Amino acid sequence: MQLTRPDLARILERSVAERPTADPGWLDAPPARARVLRERVVLGPDASVPATADALFGWRIHRGAGLIIESTGLAATGVTVVQAVRAGPLWFAAPCRVVDAVREPDVAGFTYATLPHHPETGVESFRVVRDGDRVVFEIHAVARHDFWGSRILPRIAHRVQDRVTRGYLNSAGG
Repeated sequence: MQLTRPDLARILERSVAERPTADPGWLDAPPARARVLRERVVLGPDASVPATADALFGWRIHRGAGLIIESTGLAATGVTVVQAVRAGPLWFAAPCRVVDAVREPDVAGFTYATLPHHPETGVESFRVVRDGDRVVFEIHAVARHDFWGSRILPRIAHRVQDRVTRGYLNSAGG
């Protein structure tokens, strides 16, 4: 947390050597005190899994949600990404590592886990799925507030998380 825009390139350089602070298994078995979030949106009639997957893997859905992104590449297993978001006068940097990725004709997406210095500890999964004749964008996140600021002000932390999640859904659906 800081008052000026974080130096994402420097944070990314530092984060590449870090190990994730959460296990992808949290999506199936959330730990105590974790907040579980599941959201989905049916995309428009012209949506396709490949086109939406291109936007997702290229971080365009994240940028469309209002995040500033610095990454070691397109989303793929092992890629490190640092995201920055502004909440009022404060900036938060959130380093993550992609721990799982799938890209098939009817399902595409990835899961990332938080790295040290992220305001939360958790995992988040993004999937584009063909569901019959519809294309659906899904988000599944499990996180707990391990940063002192989010533990003291959990409602504000939830509002920021909810705002970013709505941004992902709107960006994918738009």
